[in-house]
Amino acid sequence: MDKVIDGYVPAAAPQDRGLLRGRLGREADLRYLLRTLWRRRILLVACLLLAAGTTAVVVSGITPVYTATAQVMLDTRRPRVIDLKDVLTQLQPQLVTVISEVEVLRSRTIAQRVADTLNLYDDPEFNPALRTQPEESDLVRTVTALWAEVKTAVFGAKEPPPLDEETRRKNIRAAVVSGLGGRLGVAPVPQSLVIRISFNSISAEKAARIANAFADAYVVEQLETKFEAVRKATTWLNARLDSLRDAVAESERQVVAYRAKAGLVESKGQLGSQQKLAELNSQLVIAQSKRAETEARISRIETLLKGSRGGEAGDEVLDTPLVQHLKEQEAQLAREASDLASRYAERHPLMLKVRAELAQIRSRIATEVDRLVQNLRGELAVLRGRESGLLGQIRDVEIRVLDQNQAEVRLRELEREAQANRAIYEAFLSRFKETGEQEQIQQADVRVISQAEVPGAPSYPRSRLLIGGAALLGLILGTVLVLVLEQLDNTFRNRDQLEDATGLPALGLIPAITSMQGRRRIESYMIDNPASSFAEAFRITWFSLKHSMPDQDLRVVAVTSSVPEEGKSLTALSLARTAANLSMRVILVDADLRRSTVAAMLNLKPERGLADVLAGQATVEEAVVKDPYSRLDVLTGRPVKPQQFDLLASNGLTGLIERLRETYDVVVIDCPPVLPLADAQMLAQFADRTVFCVRWDKTPRESVVSALRMLLDVNANIAGTLLTRVNVRKHARYGYGDIGHYYGHYRSYYAD
Repeated sequence: MDKVIDGYVPAAAPQDRGLLRGRLGREADLRYLLRTLWRRRILLVACLLLAAGTTAVVVSGITPVYTATAQVMLDTRRPRVIDLKDVLTQLQPQLVTVISEVEVLRSRTIAQRVADTLNLYDDPEFNPALRTQPEESDLVRTVTALWAEVKTAVFGAKEPPPLDEETRRKNIRAAVVSGLGGRLGVAPVPQSLVIRISFNSISAEKAARIANAFADAYVVEQLETKFEAVRKATTWLNARLDSLRDAVAESERQVVAYRAKAGLVESKGQLGSQQKLAELNSQLVIAQSKRAETEARISRIETLLKGSRGGEAGDEVLDTPLVQHLKEQEAQLAREASDLASRYAERHPLMLKVRAELAQIRSRIATEVDRLVQNLRGELAVLRGRESGLLGQIRDVEIRVLDQNQAEVRLRELEREAQANRAIYEAFLSRFKETGEQEQIQQADVRVISQAEVPGAPSYPRSRLLIGGAALLGLILGTVLVLVLEQLDNTFRNRDQLEDATGLPALGLIPAITSMQGRRRIESYMIDNPASSFAEAFRITWFSLKHSMPDQDLRVVAVTSSVPEEGKSLTALSLARTAANLSMRVILVDADLRRSTVAAMLNLKPERGLADVLAGQATVEEAVVKDPYSRLDVLTGRPVKPQQFDLLASNGLTGLIERLRETYDVVVIDCPPVLPLADAQMLAQFADRTVFCVRWDKTPRESVVSALRMLLDVNANIAGTLLTRVNVRKHARYGYGDIGHYYGHYRSYYAD
């Protein structure tokens, strides 16, 4: 870097660290803006006059339209002379109900009722057949005739046969109804049960009359729907009652006949037998459980005995005092034998004595185990006998219960059937009487609360408002155009801009994957799509970083940015994964002690982190966790208390970095942003190379230059800059011709 940004030279800066170059752009103050607008005043006035004049010409040729509005309200309140349930339920005061009624008002049924009531079929405004057609010129008639001849000769098209009078009348009626629906506006009033009905017409009086007609037709339609529903319900109930009456009589006769045939006056069941059966079943379950437990214990001991694992078999029965005492003696003799073996030969008398005693003890243990096994077998035989006896008793009781209840089952079935038929009949009879009374007391659930008045002014077009708005819009567009032409962009969109402003090499462009990956996790996108442009961008970045210093060993890489939300943590994670995929031992260190994000990105919840290692509360091995998606090791961070913010300035950081250098091939440090904190400056001093992230079309140039100056003030070895979160679609449309251009235009080359 051989230039200086605006003549800035850090104090006591060494000559070999490089200098930033470029310009930050002009100061966008108010005076500069006013001078720019005055210099382009002709363009501003032209935009204003063009917008206002065009709008005035268009408005002058528009036929004025009047809008009249009526209001109806869903009203479920009604006087209750008698408490009868409605055949059709009342409208519930809910938003979905209001929206449903809005669609009813827009239906063709209501529109057709209005057209019939007002006889709008004879109105030229709604009936296209009655409108006076402009007289065609000779040229138009000639062209029309020629076109008809061409269609007949080339396409074989023939004139459609003339419509009969009935079909033509139906088409006209359908066209009038459709025209009414197109001019009708129906909208609910927010936070209320009121519906606003508006209608547009070239006549103010006609607009009010038709709007009121729609409101009245809506009320009449609801009343007729209720009357029709009540009539249908009454007719159906009357026919249904006859069959239900016969069914009740037949079911009651069957109950009486079965009682007489079976000789059952009243049967309450054998409750005592049922309770006894339940108790026997409970006892059987307990007996089976104990038997299974004893069998399993015997099987375990016998298996261990057959496998020459008598010691383990003894452990199964160590709850007896004798076995416990023998095991203690065995352990003591084993210790004595071990102690004597270190001092005497195998055939020494003391050795022979101890071993003889040890064999005797073990023989007694085996004998005691055999005796206990025999006791268990006897207990098992007793349990099996008890289980067999319980099974026999249960069978006897079950037979008695079945005999006692068999005759009662059919009777209960007949009684339930008769009771159900009787309940249905009574309900239908009651409902039949209610519906008969409702025919004379029906009322609508809606009422007209505001009749439409004749509008005094057209609703469209509003000439003054439209011309004034167009003039304002023209002025705004002219101002925007001037600013676009005069002002320089204050962000970075390509590598050349970044290199010109900083004097540092641009290592690469990282595509933004939020628009490409759909619902997949962003953190695992590179692992799931190794052939994507996102993964390829990091491979290019890694090799650019690796070969930027071929004569030096690249072991520690720091990743930072000027401000948050620049994709720094995702860049550090992806860069570390790229190196790990190249069969290198890589560790990612999350050094942001204030806003740690790596653990959350990887869905990890480690108990230890970087702060614990620096504070001496944990070792590196205890704090390091594995990346669930790759072979990467991760030393996560977690938020710390304010008094622990100076951990990065402690001597422990130096020792930690040196130890990681010796253990891993590459150490990637996810540093905090430079401008808000001093941590990034401290961490950059330990790195062999520092990668500086700049968010595409987002980070201000001043922030980038200020952050780079701060890093150079501490002699950080900056490898270059990295343009992150690049919108490849927009970037490709700018036509810069760099690698981002190919990411956008040749997406099929990648497996995104």
